[in-house]
Amino acid sequence: MRPHPLAILTLAILALSILPRPASAASQADVSVDWLYDFRHVTDPQDNGNNFPVVELKVFVPRSFGSFLMKGEIDLDGQNHNASQMYTELSQSIQLGKATLWNKPLFVHLGYSGGLGLFGNGAGGFYIHNAYTVGLEYPFEVNQAFCNIYVALRYTALAKPSYDPMLSVYAGRYFFNYRLLIANSLEGWTTSTDPFGASSRSGKLVSWELESEAWYKIAKDFSVGTYVRTTRNVYAISNRWVVYPSIGVRYAF
Repeated sequence: MRPHPLAILTLAILALSILPRPASAASQADVSVDWLYDFRHVTDPQDNGNNFPVVELKVFVPRSFGSFLMKGEIDLDGQNHNASQMYTELSQSIQLGKATLWNKPLFVHLGYSGGLGLFGNGAGGFYIHNAYTVGLEYPFEVNQAFCNIYVALRYTALAKPSYDPMLSVYAGRYFFNYRLLIANSLEGWTTSTDPFGASSRSGKLVSWELESEAWYKIAKDFSVGTYVRTTRNVYAISNRWVVYPSIGVRYAF
């Protein structure tokens, strides 16, 4: 099977993020590891049999032409808290020449997400289908808060490929001399109601996820805080709003 052209383009541009860069640029990278405990069984027992630990890795690297972001998540919901699901997001922004909006530069946004999971204590597995996004990104600041918004076309590698619009909005700000971080990230998109291509006719459903986090620094590299997901048609196709709260520790370096 030939790879989809959009996948080739996205992964080729993302490869720019691993090219050698000056030490001064490398020192600006923001890397953090979160150890969380997710209480989703408490708030949504219908779709979740357990609460469980979660490990998250985030890497943000600003470059002269744009920024690279990687987010990885490992859910430890297997037997004896072994890994039950792994999910990865990659994105790269590239400045669009001299194009501006309200005197701020515009960027091309390229992204990838996908992963693997298990169910029934390893009795079976599933794909988190690969998704590729291409669009326009606009970073800006409001009242000392860093904000970012992008609109994109999302290609999902289902049995019958799905092409859908996607919107993402982020806003985060530090308080108390950079000791407290409060941030919110909202993503919304549509996707096919027939991921297996079993029907000649299929509709679209709307999915969205709001991630709200608050972290308070208790030592040079350590913070404690909370991470709350509010979602619809993301972890379970039920057309219900569900809230997944978690608490944990962040190590930033």
